Amino acid sequence: MIDATIKMSMPLDKRREILQTIQTLLDPIRNEPGCASCYCSVDTEADHILIFRQEWNTNEDLATHLQSDHFGVLLGVMKLLSIEPEIRFNSIATTSGVEAITKARTR
Repeated sequence: MIDATIKMSMPLDKRREILQTIQTLLDPIRNEPGCASCYCSVDTEADHILIFRQEWNTNEDLATHLQSDHFGVLLGVMKLLSIEPEIRFNSIATTSGVEAITKARTR
């Protein structure tokens, strides 16, 4: 699995436009082949910081997405930012959930 995270610092005068545009992208991206999840959140301590996160099943799925029209729109959004976004692609070898917490707390 590939975790793709884009952290954006939105200019306050562009905040509404950026959020509206990203809102229109969420469902179409979620429906792309290989997309495990896609969501957007705003930092509760700094409302100009936006976190756009996606999870892709394979590197090939991510590569296809990076060539898509949807990602092209996202690139357009990033041109509205006053500073370069922080972009990270992380490969995840294994995942666990609540069972990891239970195991750690019952030692």
